[in-house]
Amino acid sequence: MSTSSLSAPLDVELRPGRPPVARIDAPADVPGWAAEYRDALRARVTEHGSLLVRGLGLRDPEQVGAVFSRLTGGLMTERESFAPRETFGAGLYVSTTWPANQPMCMHHELSYTQEPPGLMLFACLTAPEDGGATAVADAAEVLRELPPEVRTRFEREGWLLTRSYNDEIGASLEESFGTAD
Repeated sequence: MSTSSLSAPLDVELRPGRPPVARIDAPADVPGWAAEYRDALRARVTEHGSLLVRGLGLRDPEQVGAVFSRLTGGLMTERESFAPRETFGAGLYVSTTWPANQPMCMHHELSYTQEPPGLMLFACLTAPEDGGATAVADAAEVLRELPPEVRTRFEREGWLLTRSYNDEIGASLEESFGTAD
């Protein structure tokens, strides 16, 4: 285990094969803390590709929205959703509604849209009694780990994302595009 070379004023724990973790003592004013540490947090994300922050004590959607807005400067409205989800306001959503007996692919949240988000933020307001892991991956690292012949073929031929809409799993066509027309 080591710490990030650029971690001041945030101490970031680094462990091979695990996301970097910043553990903090819950501040009295969490949105104010987010505004104060915005640049340091974003620098850690740039350095490591992701950052797990433990200890903020977020408990309600309004507080999450205030913190996320301070970290991003503005939240992006979801378009072309992959699965149905409830919204708490512009750019703030509950986790994906997904059958418990079905595995979920890695989050490449909105990477398929014409304008993908530059930063994804997740908050856990209620810890699950069992399971509950949110799988995330560094897509650039996943690409680097693919066999060279596969990467070469992608570069040469490109790739195609195909989405299927059905009544069993995922968002309907209407939910994905926000229209019945």
